[in-house]
Amino acid sequence: MDSENLAEIMEETMMTKIRLKLNEQKVKLWEEPYYNKEQKSSAEGNIHELAQTLKSELDLPVPHIFQCMMSLQQNALEKLEARKRYEESGVLYLRLKCSKGLKSRIRIVEIDSKQKGSDLQAKIGVLVDKNPAMLKLISGGKVIQNMEILNEQGLKTSSTIMAVLVSSDSQQQSQVVDEQRRLLLDQTKKDAERLGAKTAGKDDFALQIADQSGRALDLPEAEHKALIIAMSLHEKGRECLENCDYPSALVFLLEAEQEFSNCRSELVESVDNFAILNLDIAWCYLMLQAVQELPNATARLDNCERMFKESYGSNMERVNTIKGSTGQEAALLMRLHLLQGIVAYHSGREREAKLLFQKTKIESQLLEVNEQLLFQLMDMGYGMAESRLGLRAAKGNIEAAVIHINQRREEKEEIKKKEKEERELRKRRESVGKCADGSWVNLGYLDTLLRMGFPKKAGIVALKQSNNGLNLAVQLLQEQPDLIQLAVDETDEVNEEDIVKLVSLGYPADVCRKALEKEGNIEAAAEYLFQYKGEIPEMEGERKEKRRRKEEKVEDEASYERMKGTINKDEEHHLDIDLELEKQYLDKYCKLCNL
Repeated sequence: MDSENLAEIMEETMMTKIRLKLNEQKVKLWEEPYYNKEQKSSAEGNIHELAQTLKSELDLPVPHIFQCMMSLQQNALEKLEARKRYEESGVLYLRLKCSKGLKSRIRIVEIDSKQKGSDLQAKIGVLVDKNPAMLKLISGGKVIQNMEILNEQGLKTSSTIMAVLVSSDSQQQSQVVDEQRRLLLDQTKKDAERLGAKTAGKDDFALQIADQSGRALDLPEAEHKALIIAMSLHEKGRECLENCDYPSALVFLLEAEQEFSNCRSELVESVDNFAILNLDIAWCYLMLQAVQELPNATARLDNCERMFKESYGSNMERVNTIKGSTGQEAALLMRLHLLQGIVAYHSGREREAKLLFQKTKIESQLLEVNEQLLFQLMDMGYGMAESRLGLRAAKGNIEAAVIHINQRREEKEEIKKKEKEERELRKRRESVGKCADGSWVNLGYLDTLLRMGFPKKAGIVALKQSNNGLNLAVQLLQEQPDLIQLAVDETDEVNEEDIVKLVSLGYPADVCRKALEKEGNIEAAAEYLFQYKGEIPEMEGERKEKRRRKEEKVEDEASYERMKGTINKDEEHHLDIDLELEKQYLDKYCKLCNL
């Protein structure tokens, strides 16, 4: 936080204090006795007198209070004028705020409300002297969509537009990278949607959603897909946060929030991902030094705190039950309390801010990780993230940290083992098939029949015909073996020896199989192949379908390669926070509050 940003923070805070005090006393600076509508001029004497009366309550110099009230009056008058013009012409007057890396002398953008987001993007691109494709526009916590009409996106006159630079075109050598970054958002959505539609255990490259313990959740297809997209965008945003690319991070995080809104509220409430997303968005605004946005984060942080309590328990007891420790999640709570303190400070609630900063300071001390112990664990072969998380969970005891890390590893391996067994069981069940009544063949009953010495295929047919009636299946196998064998023969695959004989004549194996299935015996199949010179007309559609599946698999693999850095992360990755930035901001705000 440099001196320029600090000055902006102080000015914003002072303006907020005065605004709150004026609202409290129901003072309207745009009306008499502070403004003369006929002369269209400020009654500066009355405003100065009001500043003197507020001096003791605000504990600020009179000149500062006076100047702030003049600015507040001007802002109010501009808003009133903008509303009037909008009603007459439909033209929006928008306030432009630029993130780091962007500058504009013009702070008001005029545009017809019936134009599209891309038109506004083009206008602002000219003002900040940047390629519009490099920009993303944010208003009211939402990314403005290029192809949608402005007034249909909830944009109102006097709204504030925050322009963020998601890619820099200043260096020629980075043009290829810039192009990739511009397309990254759309590509991530497409990849997540593609892989999210896959069925775990059945399709290659399927993505899974896990609970707090790391166990995969079984969700309806539509919700599984929506959550995959939302969580993938969230992870991409977190990657940008880790790389200090805050403008791109904010865009990804806000897009993720929009995707979460497509899920059932009770589903979103049941996991901690959405709470963490809210926390990340507020943190991103702080990193962008978007001070004007922080006071609007109150509701977002309140929701985050409520959802943390529901997920973790009011005293972290649910986390303790699931994981046996609370140190990791406590790091998220420290960041939450720090942000709440900063928001309170900028909203003029200094007493509340001080209490929150004091609480955060205690949490910071409890979460302090001894670097020497951290390096000792890493020397033992443990990773930095699991070493830090282990020490926090064990409250700095290295022996207990080792036990905790190994225990977590064992738990994760056990979960993977069970999930593998479940996938194999699912595959086996699908390979066996369903009974006449539509229920899956009972694999336990099938194993019982196999132990009794009955052939596998005969056992499957008997269970299907008896609708999983084990006693009836045994009776059919013992009393009507010929009928069961006939049913087996009807469902049997083509004789592999016949396929080998036809292949020896120079025909492809898949063509031979198809000919045998069509003709029923080897002699007729050989004659058919000779007649059509090894080309079966009906197979052309199958070949096309096979090519389509092959192309789809190539595209799936490409999506997986792009996404694997995101989807293969440990479920506790988001908890590995070193808290260095948090401590820096805590120190600076403690100084501002004279703590």
